[in-house]
Amino acid sequence: MIADRTMQRVQAGAALLLSIPLLAAAVNHVTQWVKPPMPDGSPGAQAWELIRAGGLMDWLAAGHLAIGVVLLVPRTRFTAGLLQLPITLGIVAFNTTMYPRGVPLALGMLAVNLAVVLRPRDLHRIAPPDRA
Repeated sequence: MIADRTMQRVQAGAALLLSIPLLAAAVNHVTQWVKPPMPDGSPGAQAWELIRAGGLMDWLAAGHLAIGVVLLVPRTRFTAGLLQLPITLGIVAFNTTMYPRGVPLALGMLAVNLAVVLRPRDLHRIAPPDRA
């Protein structure tokens, strides 16, 4: 089995990688340095237009900012990864079904999100192995 120190480093690196798009999206929502992709007629692009126009993106950006920051704190890294995992799965599902151009980035996010939460020591804290 991989040494815990190695797993800790993998988890820290993965948390940093996962926090980058979350923090960048939150900052970009406020600053609008990078313009959103132009509508291409896909269902995903149409959904994003509605999300932005309806104000939901404000809430998403706040969530991205919160999780992105908490991922960088060693004590809360695992919990943040667990909280982000269903969101990342939703991102994969959204891109797979509605915006195929985003699938590679979504799968990359899923891989690093899994690296954050699959540290055996952390998993055993929430689901101890049977001692039978």
